[in-house]
Amino acid sequence: MAETNKKIEFEQDGKTYNLYDLPDGFVIKGSLNLSDKGLTELPDLSKVVVNGSFWCDENKLTSLKGAPQKVGGAFCCRRNKIKSLEGMPLEVGGKFDCCLNEITSLQGLKKIGGSFLCCGNKLTSLEGMPQEINGDFECDNNEITSLAGAPRKVRGSFWCSENKLTTLEGAPEYVGGDFGCSVNDLISLKGAPQAVDGKFRCCENDLTTLKGGPQFVYDDFICDSNQLTTLEGGPEYVGGKYDCQYNKLTSLRGVPAKIGGDFICEGNEIETLVEVPKLTGNSGIFCDNELGEKYGFEEARDNGILYEELADTTLYKSERAAYNIRMKKNQERTAAEDMKKAKRDAGFAAFKKKRSAERE
Repeated sequence: MAETNKKIEFEQDGKTYNLYDLPDGFVIKGSLNLSDKGLTELPDLSKVVVNGSFWCDENKLTSLKGAPQKVGGAFCCRRNKIKSLEGMPLEVGGKFDCCLNEITSLQGLKKIGGSFLCCGNKLTSLEGMPQEINGDFECDNNEITSLAGAPRKVRGSFWCSENKLTTLEGAPEYVGGDFGCSVNDLISLKGAPQAVDGKFRCCENDLTTLKGGPQFVYDDFICDSNQLTTLEGGPEYVGGKYDCQYNKLTSLRGVPAKIGGDFICEGNEIETLVEVPKLTGNSGIFCDNELGEKYGFEEARDNGILYEELADTTLYKSERAAYNIRMKKNQERTAAEDMKKAKRDAGFAAFKKKRSAERE
């Protein structure tokens, strides 16, 4: 039934229409913007199609009841007091943005063609998500304790920062952009995708190890402000900068042999830069000033040190020579131990074979 006492008008094809008096099956050919109109509920558009995008941000909505049946572009309902996704369109062709509401569950989520953004709600679970997201997936700043139910494939970026996660198990197997899990309660990266096409950020957690995390990060790898005592188990390749500042590192063992950007390691307990990877171009090493001064560089924290300049210092050359000797001895010792183990295993296998033959 038409709402004759209410009026929100728009023009289409030279005619003026009232949103509260549209016939079933009506098609709005362009986009519809109902943002910041003081609405406590939407006009009943549940049998109306919007070919373009639909916005109803910054109102006083508590429900999506009355939302269009179908939206061809983006659907955005940010900054309301919406409690659930009940009433959302049956299909959204572009992104769906419901950030900064009071949503507690993703049950009832319908078909979405683009990104899904649900930051700043009261979610505790990701159950109800589809298996694939064609754009970004952002669920930052909720109360999520598990990634169970998260999409298996995200073609854009995946952000789950500022939640209550203790594990990344259940995370997507594939992420085409950035992966962010900062400001949680993580003690391990187990469950993270093994390759990330963008940045990987896991800063401000309680990580004591990088084991289980991605092995290939094609942009920046940022693990600052954790409880790391070693970088072993971390990525084998980092295409951008590597930031491990403000941990509890005493050495740089485990850092990739080659990094595409800056290497930032200030705020640790490192006493030598002998294990710093080779940096190219204008990429710099940013360490505590005291450590930089040891090699003759001032303000290393702010200005950085070029690898070529570090490698040319007398102290570094001396440390590197001693380091190479230690590494060679360690490799020889490991090879000898492996050989002994192989002989023991072969002897034991021969013994078992002999005993088995004797029993027959």
